[in-house]
Amino acid sequence: MKKLLFFALMAAFSLGCAITDYPVITDSAGADSDGVMTGQYDLAYIVPSSQVATIWDDGTDELFTLVSQDWKGDQWLKTYNNYDPSGLVTFLDQTYCDPTFDSSFCAIATAWNPDLPNAYVHGDQGAGYNNVDDPFDYVADFNCNGARSLSLLVSYTSRIGECGSGVWADKQGAAYEFSILERTTFRGQSMYHIPVDSTIAAFSVNGKDMPVYGRFNLYVDDNMRTVIPVSSNARYQLNALDRAVQQDGHFLDVDMTYGSLSANFKVYVNTVQNALDRL
Repeated sequence: MKKLLFFALMAAFSLGCAITDYPVITDSAGADSDGVMTGQYDLAYIVPSSQVATIWDDGTDELFTLVSQDWKGDQWLKTYNNYDPSGLVTFLDQTYCDPTFDSSFCAIATAWNPDLPNAYVHGDQGAGYNNVDDPFDYVADFNCNGARSLSLLVSYTSRIGECGSGVWADKQGAAYEFSILERTTFRGQSMYHIPVDSTIAAFSVNGKDMPVYGRFNLYVDDNMRTVIPVSSNARYQLNALDRAVQQDGHFLDVDMTYGSLSANFKVYVNTVQNALDRL
C-alpha cells in the first residue's frame, strides 16, 4: 500500500495532528528559479496528501496548517481547526489553495521553523532544503477551538505539497492501491472502507504491544479525504495511550502492522485528556 493508507491509519490513532516542520519554499519557475519565496507564502495553506476529518458527538474537526516564510527561509507554522458544529463533514476547498480563513481564528499549535545554517545551501540564497529543526518545539494553546482533538503532533520532513510550486502526491497511484479495498456507502457517498481491529491491525508503543479495543472504521473517498467517526470505544484506546505516556513519557516510538504491511513513526503525545473530555 502507499503511504497514504498509513497516513489514514495514523490519523485513526492520533485523532489529530499538526505540521510542525517543513522544508524551505522556493520558486520553481521564472527568473528567480530556486530563490526563497517570501511574500507569496504569507499564511499559505500547506496542501496535505490527504485531508482527515473526525466526527464527534458535538461536531466535526479538520485540522489544517498555514505557513509564513521570510526572506531568509525562516517560517512560522500555525495549525487551525475547520470546525463544523452541525456534524457534517465540510472539507476545506483546495482548488485555489485558499482555505476559508478568518484572522480571528485561534492557532492550536504554533511552531517556529528556522532555516538552519548547516542545511544544504543552494546558490547565494542560503536556502536549506532540509531545514529540519526540532519538530516538537511548538507552543500549544488548549483554549483554542479544536484543541480537544489535538493529541499527537507529528513532523513531516519531506515536502507534501504547497500552492503553486509544490510537488503533489501521486493520487492516481494511491487510488489504484485503494481499489483492492471494499467500497461502501457512507453518508450517501461511495467510499473505500478501512476497518481497524485486532484481527487486521497491531500496534506496539516503545516495544510494548498496545491492544486494539473493538473496531474503528475509516472511510476514504477518491480524493484521499479520510473520515473517522469517533466511536465510544475510542475512550478505551485513548486511556491505553495515556497509560503508555505515563509509563514511558511523551515521546513514543510506534510500530504498526496492517495485514502484511508495516510502518514505523515517531510521535510526541502532548495530552490525551483533552480528547477524553470530549467523549
